[in-house]
Order: sequence, then structure tokens, then C-alpha cells
Amino acid sequence: MQTKQNKKKIQKSWMQGLSRFFERGIFAPFLLAIQAVLYLYLINSAEVYVSESIRAIIVSLLLGGTILGLAYLLVRHWLKASLIASLFIFLFFLFGDASDWVVDAFGLSLLQADLMVLELVTIYMLLWIWLVQNRIKNIASVNLYFNLLSVLLLIYSGISVRNSELGNRISIKRDTPASKVAGESVPRPDVYYIILDGYGRSDILQALYSFDDSDFLEGLKTRGFYIADESTSNYVQTMLSVSSALNMNYLQSLKAEGADLEDRRDLAALLENSNVRNILAQNGYQLVSFRNVSHVGISSAEIYYDDIGTGLAYPLSAFESNVINRTLARVLSHISFFNKVLIEMPYNTHRHQIQAALERLKNIPTMDGDYFVYAHILAPHPPFVFDENGEALFYDEPFTLSDGNNYIRGHSREEFIIGYRKQINYVNKIVLETVDAILATSDPKPIIIIQGDHGPGSHFDFTSLENTLPAERFSILNAYYFPDQDYSRLYPTISPINSFRVVLNQFFGGTYALIPDHHYYSTWSYPFNFVDVKDLSLSAIDQ
Repeated sequence: MQTKQNKKKIQKSWMQGLSRFFERGIFAPFLLAIQAVLYLYLINSAEVYVSESIRAIIVSLLLGGTILGLAYLLVRHWLKASLIASLFIFLFFLFGDASDWVVDAFGLSLLQADLMVLELVTIYMLLWIWLVQNRIKNIASVNLYFNLLSVLLLIYSGISVRNSELGNRISIKRDTPASKVAGESVPRPDVYYIILDGYGRSDILQALYSFDDSDFLEGLKTRGFYIADESTSNYVQTMLSVSSALNMNYLQSLKAEGADLEDRRDLAALLENSNVRNILAQNGYQLVSFRNVSHVGISSAEIYYDDIGTGLAYPLSAFESNVINRTLARVLSHISFFNKVLIEMPYNTHRHQIQAALERLKNIPTMDGDYFVYAHILAPHPPFVFDENGEALFYDEPFTLSDGNNYIRGHSREEFIIGYRKQINYVNKIVLETVDAILATSDPKPIIIIQGDHGPGSHFDFTSLENTLPAERFSILNAYYFPDQDYSRLYPTISPINSFRVVLNQFFGGTYALIPDHHYYSTWSYPFNFVDVKDLSLSAIDQ
């Protein structure tokens, strides 16, 4: 009996101690700030490395401490200061969503909406400060709820982030294991896989964009390229398309840990550990990849170029720009000085990474060894940051990679078409310069695939096939340079799913059968709910 009573006393004492900890603790301002950043990471985790959130978390902690300190100077009471700081930080990170809602609901400009919500935040905070100072009697009890809420939210976000990282390190199991192919030659050609994101097919560009890229295509042909002039992509989204191409199979036939793909993060694992990479690695090839603003590079490559840098000195990233745009700090972007830091810097980073990657490609032939070069160039995909001469185009809105209906919602179809035409003009010029440099210094001559992952998106809807023009989104540039100039295995309608089957068969003694070229649409929210699209005609152009 005595033992049971002692246990009850211990449990009661423990619960009282825990209650006092939450009542007297002043950690809610810090945890709420961290949770907001982790939440934004989670909804962007398919395109953002967790390391990119570290600096934002550090700044958020500093913000929490600063606001708490200022609140203490105001009320000279730590618990009251914690309540004031906690609500302010909650509203601080809610600000962007609230302002965007006002824009959509009332048709106000972004500046007008920001000022309206700022006024409301000011009123709420003044009222809250008055209540904390004059009306709330049991400050400790209210503080307990803020602290408890912050801990629960952080635990949820932490578990989700952990699961995300485990998903990104998942090992891939395929129906047939990758094996070393026969027919190695010495010396061997470097293999270049250059993705021009959103580059459409010539006939579609002419029909929908009034853009003639015949000079570019003729330029490739005179350099020895084969153009698959009826080519289409297999999927309508970047990660779906590239991960399937590098695994030479449809995603419906690929598995992660023995199970069907269920999460967008599985696609990153398919990309990192692709079948093509493994086969070429077993034949002595090293992978070369490049960092860009989206999660489409391969950071585990033997040679990984990051031409911007890392750490606290890294320029403001697209993710950090997104974080700022979701907070009250976005108000500062309406001031010229802060606009250069908060708005222009991510665009400058994006421009630099596009140009730097293409410049780096020119130097690959001078490197000793055999290389498989995967260069994903985020152009002519929006944002449209170059004019036709390569001059910078400037924006007064936060950086995003919005495409299709997401881009048009904030702009117009006409703006998309005009921006796309300008950017693709410049892309054509620098790609030909890059190809010339590679061919001039390569010995032996390389294998080069220049390919769109999908077509452009002026008539594309991430949420609806009915509102999408498949002929535009599935049409892609698909160009091949083979050192022996034997293109008998290629055909006009070849899709990315068969690209490396042909390459491995022709140059590495592979025995991969070609598979039918299908086209699958899926929404952003349900990327693995595929619809097999048969009609790729322009008949729906009037939509």
C-alpha cells in the first residue's frame, strides 16, 4: 500500500513539475518561429534540401529572441513578454497568407493588401498588449497553453521533416537489377544529358507562340545532331519525367523499398540512384551535376558544382525568399533598398546558375576520366529572367518557379508567351555556343542528348487535364549527337523513356528492348494518379 501511495505521489509531483515548467517557460516565441520555417520546408520538401532551411531557422531564432527582448522592455515581466511575443510571431508568419487572401478576395493590389493586414496586425497587437497588462489575471495558465501548442506543433513538424529526409535517402529496388554492360571501348565518349526545362517542339512553338526556332535546329543539324521532330515527353512534370528517363522505365513499373511510389520525395531518390547512373558508374563513369534553385540536381554526384556557395554567406535563396514572402517582412519589399535584397537577389542567383552551368559544360572535355554529365538547365521555364540578348529582366514580385496556371493566375497567358519567346531566344544562342565548345575539345567525340523534360505551359493546368492542352505540354525538343553519326536506332517520335535504351545498346553493348512511347498526365497534388493521354492534337486550342 505504501509503495502505491509513493508512486502516486511521485506521479503527482512529476505532473506538477511539468505543469510548472510549461507555465513558467518562455520558449513559445522560439518554437513558434522554428515551426513556421519547418512547415514551409515540408510543403516544398520535394524541391528543397533541408540544409537550405538552416539559415532561415537561425534567423527565426534570432527574431524570436529579439521580439521577446523588446516585449520585456515594454512590460518588464518575462511571462507577459512571452505572451506578447508569441502572438506577434504567430501573426508575423501568418501575414503573407492573410495578405494573399485579401488580394484574391477583394481585388486589391499587393501593396494595398499588405498595408491593410499590417493595420489589422497592429490593432490586434495593441489590444493583446492591453489585455495582457490589464485583464488577464492568470498569466501563467495562458502561457502554459502557448508553450504546449508550440511544442506540439514543433514535434509534428520535426517528425515530418525526419520522415522526409528518410524518404530522400530511400534505396531503390527495381524489377531487374542494374548490371555492367558489355562492349567497353578505350577511349570512351563522355555522355552529356542536357535538360532544357520546358523546351517545346518546333511545330508547337510555331503554332502557339509564333516562334520560329528553325535556325537553332538547323544549327544543331549542321553540327551532326539528329532531331526527333515528333518527340513527346512521357509525363507533364519535371521530376516525373526526368526520374523515369534516367531509369529507362515508366514510374508505374518502378518501386521504392519494394512498394509502389507514393510520395514525391521518392522521385528524388529515383533521380539520385538512377539505373543509368549505376550502369555507367559500373563502367567507370563519374557523375557530374550542377546545383540550381530547384531540387533537380544530383547533390551526391562525384563532381557537384555549386557556383553560388554554401553557408551563412550564401545569397538569399528561393526558399528563403518564399519564407520572407509568407511573413510580415514582405512589407519591406515595397522599399527600394530592401527590394534589391529580398526580391532581386534570388533572380540574380537563378540567372547566374543557368549561365554558370552552361559555362562549366564547356570545360568538361578537358578533364581526365570518363564522365556522365547531367545538366538540368531551368530555362526556358519561367521565371523569364533573360531577354533575347541575355540582358536581365527585373521583377517586383518574390521569386518562384511557378508554371502553367500557377504562373498565369498572377500574370496572363500573353505575358507567358512573350516572356517565353524572349528567354528561349537567348537559350538557343548559349546552347549552341556550349555545344561548339564541347565538340571542339572532346576526344573522342561525345554522346550528347539535349532534351526538354516537358513542353511549355501557357495552356497547362496543374489541377485539371480538361483545362490543359496536352499537345503543348507533351511536345518537347529532343536532339541527339552520336560520335559515329549512326542514327538508325532513333526515330522521329522517340520519347525520353527510350533515350538511354538506345544509347546503352549502341555504345555500351546493352540489350534493352525499346518500349512503347506513352504520355501520362497527373495533377500536382496526386502525381501518381496517371491518365494515359491519347490525343495530342491542337484541336483544343480554343480553350
